[in-house]
Amino acid sequence: MRSLMLTAAAVIALSGAAHASVIPVLDNVTADGANFKFSYDGQLAADQGVANGSQLVIVDFAGYVDGSVHSSLANVTASISNTLPAGLVLDPMFTDNASIPDLVFTYTGADFHTTGGPFTSGPDGGIIHFSGLSADSIFSGMTTGTFSAAAIRNTGTAAEQGTVTLNVGQVAVPLSAVPEPASWALMIMGFLGLGTALRLGRSRGLGVAA
Repeated sequence: MRSLMLTAAAVIALSGAAHASVIPVLDNVTADGANFKFSYDGQLAADQGVANGSQLVIVDFAGYVDGSVHSSLANVTASISNTLPAGLVLDPMFTDNASIPDLVFTYTGADFHTTGGPFTSGPDGGIIHFSGLSADSIFSGMTTGTFSAAAIRNTGTAAEQGTVTLNVGQVAVPLSAVPEPASWALMIMGFLGLGTALRLGRSRGLGVAA
């Protein structure tokens, strides 16, 4: 199914040149009883692998329904956290709101594509596609959020291969029905402006009548 929002990954590499690593994309939003299931696909770059403990975090999943985070991948566990796990970084354009759960997907299997890359065989030049990550929200709308991920570099010198690569980027997340503080401020200013305009209108009207 065509993804609802493309991900623009801003890569931060800990070893050598920058590389893309794990990139999630929202695939669809479907009704799940009274709630809404957000299902994510993703990809692992040809020059990246994963080791036990490698993580992908979707930050600030608004309206999270308790117990709904899920992974159908055999070697990936799903959990939530109110803070970004140690070792990951946050896109400087975003903040991690401690009152909104983050979705945490952790690889628990054996080393996969951690050395000997890049792996270029296959229809997409060695990119590994995956699906089966999801969570429910009480909200159905979408907004631009952020993700953080860690993978393992499989290219370069012997010293560079096997080192951790971090990346962050944008991904669609649920849109809260409650306006953000900045939105409240704009609304209040709008109401004040409307009130002033009405008062001026009434004053002018009284002046004409007199």
